[in-house]
Amino acid sequence: MRRNESTGMNPSEIERMAAACEVGFLGIDDPDGYPRVVPLNFVLIGECIYFHGALQGEKFDQLKTDPKVSFCFVEPYSMIPSDWQTGEYACSATVFFKSVYLRGVGSVVVDPDEKAMALQALMEKHQPEGRYRAIRADDPLYDKALEDVAVFKIVPDRMTTRLKFGQNLSAEQRRRLIDKLRERGEDLDILTAAEIEKTL
Repeated sequence: MRRNESTGMNPSEIERMAAACEVGFLGIDDPDGYPRVVPLNFVLIGECIYFHGALQGEKFDQLKTDPKVSFCFVEPYSMIPSDWQTGEYACSATVFFKSVYLRGVGSVVVDPDEKAMALQALMEKHQPEGRYRAIRADDPLYDKALEDVAVFKIVPDRMTTRLKFGQNLSAEQRRRLIDKLRERGEDLDILTAAEIEKTL
């Protein structure tokens, strides 16, 4: 039986996660019909996922042939050693996390303004310090770049979020983990302890 470790996330938390996660995972079928997972940089704009790539190749061809895709991004939190819960018994070791999974329809963006908007958003996410000229479709500096790059868009029809912070454990066990995390004291441990506290 599957443990109940899932809860919903509000839209602002999903947006924060998407901004923090540098890499997401695109799920497509390869030409031989096998599932394929492609790690890539992405940005969330509204409810849509955008990423860029080549104007030819597997992603481009697959989205033209079969636009049904899935996408996932994950924010890892602390690793919980087994001995914190069960002594020498190894099987309780785990990693806490937040994840967002969606499925929907992928497409190749053709509108130059939308392409420029997505690429600008990617730059703002991955190079927040700036030091570049803003990408605009009407800027001659970017004419060739916008022609030579593919921008892809996923419009989701279903989104699932998951939080794993020991919800299957008793309140006493979770409080013990909070104490252990604070004792270990790494930055991520403090954040993880705060997330566990939300489940109490």
